[in-house]
This record gives sequence, C-alpha cells and structure tokens, in this order.
Amino acid sequence: MTKKIIIISNGRLGDPGFYQKRLAAMDSFLTICCDGGIRHLAKLNIQPDVIMGDMDSANAGRLDDYAAGGVKVIKYPPDKDATDTQLALEYALGLKAEAVEIWGALGGRIDHALANLFLLKIAQKAGIKTSLIDEYCETYVVEKEISFMQAVGQTVSLFALSSPAEGVLLHGFKYALDNESMEMINPRGISNIIVSSQATINICSGSLLVIRYWLKDYFPEAV
Repeated sequence: MTKKIIIISNGRLGDPGFYQKRLAAMDSFLTICCDGGIRHLAKLNIQPDVIMGDMDSANAGRLDDYAAGGVKVIKYPPDKDATDTQLALEYALGLKAEAVEIWGALGGRIDHALANLFLLKIAQKAGIKTSLIDEYCETYVVEKEISFMQAVGQTVSLFALSSPAEGVLLHGFKYALDNESMEMINPRGISNIIVSSQATINICSGSLLVIRYWLKDYFPEAV
C-alpha cells in the first residue's frame, strides 16, 4: 500500500518553499500531476509518477520530456464528465493509499475551487483521508471525530456539508458547542480559535468541512 499520494492540480500553488519542506518530511509518496499542473513541478523540484488529464493546458514540450523519461501519461478526451483533479483523485483512491493530499486546488476560479472542495466527499465515502493543502491552511471532511494537539491560537472554520450535522461537540475552542446542530444555511462555524493544548470536534451524524489555518492570524487576505 502506498503511504501517501500527492495530487498536483493546476490552481494557485503559492510558496514553493512550504511544499518542499513538506516533501522533505515524508518517508515515501507517489505523485500524480493533473494536466497543466506540470507548470508547478520545476518549482517543487519533483518528478511525477503519473500525469493525467485531457492535456488542454499542459505544455506539450514538457509533457513529451516527462513521457520520454518514463513518467506514465494517461490522456483523456476533452469532452468528459469529470475534472482532471477528480480523475486524479479517483485514480489515487483506487491505489488504496493511507492518505491523499491535493495541492494547487484553491485560488483562481471559484468554480474549480468549489469543485475541488466537493471532491473531498468522494474521498470520505472511500474511507481515505484526503486534504486540500496550501501554505495557509488544510481543508478536509470530518464525519465522527478529530483532535488537534498543541495548536493553541490556530483558527478553525467549520461548515455543515450535510444539513444538518447533528450532535456537534467542540471542546478546547473559544466558542464551544455542546450537542448542537449546524446547518448549511447558517455558517456559524466561521473563525473559531483553539484555546487548549488538546481540542476536539465530535459529530453524532452528518459531516463537517474543516478549514484549519496553520499559523495564528496568517490568512491570504492579510498578506
């Protein structure tokens, strides 16, 4: 079983140094690049294992170079029912990895960013932890319970993906919840703050989208 799979999408990547440090901390991983995401590879100094998509935004010369170097290239027709990132995620889930990270999935077009957020539900149903990662935050789906250790001061925002999410319990947060409901039409979970060395989220039924910012008071709109 592959320990971790990294999917590199064609959205905003951000600071390459953040990702290079993340790569250096990984024991082993497999990399799937989505189409035009190959533009990020040189900045990351990473060799992909697979490149896939309809190749409408990939640099043809770079694509040929990777193929000649033994990289597996999977090409799809332009008229398809799934985004390149969805195809990459479904491929990754088929490999039964322990976890999947999707980079370059946010920023730019809001429709693509939303599509990538909704892809997290596909991974949730497959039982494989999948996160959207950038230098500001990580985003993932929680169905039962999640804990945060030594994260005092970090901002966490919660959204109900099922409506409602029932029996939500927040412990160790500035704004606690005790067996309450959260609904999609009432985004009351924005900008909570971890105040304890161990904080937890519990859900009796439904699911929550969790957005956790890495650093205190460090957000995209503030830089």
